[in-house]
Amino acid sequence: MLLQFKLQLINEATANELWWRVLITCIATFLVNLPFGYMRGSFRKLSFWWFVFIHAPVPLIILIRKFHDLKLTWTLAPFLLGSFFLGQFVGRKMYAKYPLWKNKK
Repeated sequence: MLLQFKLQLINEATANELWWRVLITCIATFLVNLPFGYMRGSFRKLSFWWFVFIHAPVPLIILIRKFHDLKLTWTLAPFLLGSFFLGQFVGRKMYAKYPLWKNKK
């Protein structure tokens, strides 16, 4: 009985640690994608550099996920993809509001 209780506490601690790792990974994914979304905002949609700035942070995200020892599963993928595209979207909106270079016409 006591052993079962200890195992239950260990499983709960592991589950709580897992969610912290997932949360930190999602925040890191969002923050990594902000500058790439910002840089992507200055290029025409579907151009070469537009694609580069979408796909360049992918290896960084894989490294972050490996660092936190998270395997890509169907339950983790929506969180990572959501934070990935949210970072790209917010970065793009930041460029629209505060462009690095202003066009003088």
